[in-house]
Amino acid sequence: MDRRLIAHRGEPLHWPENSLRGFRAVLAAGACYLETDVQITLDRTPVLSHDDSLLKMTGRDLPVTQTRLADVLALPAGQPARFGARFASERIPTLGAFAALLAQWPEARAFVEIKLASIQAFGVEAVVDLILDALDPVRAQCIPISFEYPALQYLRANTGLPLGWVLPGYSDANRMLADRLAPEYLFVNRRHVPRASASLWPGAWRWAAYTANRPAEVERLFTRGFDLVETNDIRRLMHSLKGQTA
Repeated sequence: MDRRLIAHRGEPLHWPENSLRGFRAVLAAGACYLETDVQITLDRTPVLSHDDSLLKMTGRDLPVTQTRLADVLALPAGQPARFGARFASERIPTLGAFAALLAQWPEARAFVEIKLASIQAFGVEAVVDLILDALDPVRAQCIPISFEYPALQYLRANTGLPLGWVLPGYSDANRMLADRLAPEYLFVNRRHVPRASASLWPGAWRWAAYTANRPAEVERLFTRGFDLVETNDIRRLMHSLKGQTA
């Protein structure tokens, strides 16, 4: 298993993002870390979706948070603007189905991102509790992450799970918040980190950068001090970096 690369939304260069087919392919290839996004349907079922709108995945501009699960599952979700009809049989997966897949690879770990739109629709506690319930069979394999600091505070106060904060910016104010929360992981857009000579904030956390797809770019991030890198092309990168992973 590769322990420095994170399969960002599965492998969206080759499969519909957040699809079970994409996650299954990268797990079978030896990916250790996955990243996925969760939204909550109107009838309060967690599903894998980065956007609140279903437009990108289905061609229908319907908010997940205002659509019942049965209606979500009825829509082909093959990301038609990118892949045409190639993946027309795909559907938006439930978080429960993702958990069942993850259970087949007990050494794999999943970063599960809690999204703002669902928090705005249903509240922090309800959203986090729904996600934790769906992940319960594989909770030990999961690391909740979010841009939303209150969601992470709630998780820290009520669970013993490792956490990841996705930084909204690389600033002194956010560094103080990171010190206060002490997450196990800090995620940051690679473009938001200052000049290459500046050191990453020291702390007990592990640093993860997103998103990089070229081997030379990934190597620069590791040299810079990042522990993990999210990528949309993990199988190719695992092959390119073979023998160099820890």
